[in-house]
Amino acid sequence: MNSIAERIRTAGWFLRRRDLLRLGYSDENVRDALADHSIFRVRQGWYSLPDAPQAAIQAVRVGGRLTSTSALESYGLPVPRSQQLHIAVAETASRLRNAHDRFARLSGDGSSCIHWNDVSRRGQDSWRVSLDDALLAAICEHPKFIAIACASAVARKKGWSRARMDAVFARAPERVRAWRPLVSWLDDSHGETFLRLEFDSVGIDYEQQARVRGVGLLDFRVGAHTYVEVDGAQHDLDWIGETPSSWEHYLDRDTTMAITSKYVLHFSYRQLYSDLPRVIAAISQRIADDAALDQRRKRYPFRSRSTSPHLAALRKRRRIAGIQAKRTRFAR
Repeated sequence: MNSIAERIRTAGWFLRRRDLLRLGYSDENVRDALADHSIFRVRQGWYSLPDAPQAAIQAVRVGGRLTSTSALESYGLPVPRSQQLHIAVAETASRLRNAHDRFARLSGDGSSCIHWNDVSRRGQDSWRVSLDDALLAAICEHPKFIAIACASAVARKKGWSRARMDAVFARAPERVRAWRPLVSWLDDSHGETFLRLEFDSVGIDYEQQARVRGVGLLDFRVGAHTYVEVDGAQHDLDWIGETPSSWEHYLDRDTTMAITSKYVLHFSYRQLYSDLPRVIAAISQRIADDAALDQRRKRYPFRSRSTSPHLAALRKRRRIAGIQAKRTRFAR
């Protein structure tokens, strides 16, 4: 028989005591696993592993499951982070505990946002709601920008069909259903969603996920030779996350763009969310400069010197004649 820890891991991080007994384990087996710290008690009757996701542990300890943006993040989606942990519980739930202390009752400290709308868990994870239910909770609860960013993240990263997205929005209130046309399958991050919606608001024309030969995809093309990139923390030189920093790659790519007379504007999430007017002003000025330069190039096109052998010989004779004329003047 597999160890209790292995069985809990296979079951998806959490099992109840009655589940373990039904699988053939005894209370003595449970006590032994607790003693060697291979498992631990999350709350009364629930057991998990030390390396289980922290947000999942907190949700089960409270007595519910992750939902809204907390659940979406657990599915690996790049959604705006909330300062609160969103937990769905049944309408009849009782004896809810503190997310950080299983011996304390749930308090109103604001660290947890309780959704009293959880339904049957049959066939679902014991610690998070389904992806559809998580998205529904997010778009119903959060403001327009966050709702659209969450829906766009699901659409792009999970490859949802438009029919499935329509089905989720059909379950939402009328005010939320009006946002459905704003969902994009091209947004690669919530920063891109934020900037895209702002472009639409101020009337800036753009091409999203623009492909440049020899470079690849860039977030936005806003002018004939101007591109915009939204940079997350992973693009910083001092990035210490799990994935490698893309700092050097971005420098090399921008060098290639400059060689081909293209310009890339970079903006961080901090700039987008706290300094948006200056970001839009910079982009608008660059678009105007790009258009003016394009008009000048059309009016005064560059004409390369001909490499015709006849013209080359003619220029050579003229150059020699000029040198001889100078020598004659000096000789006098």
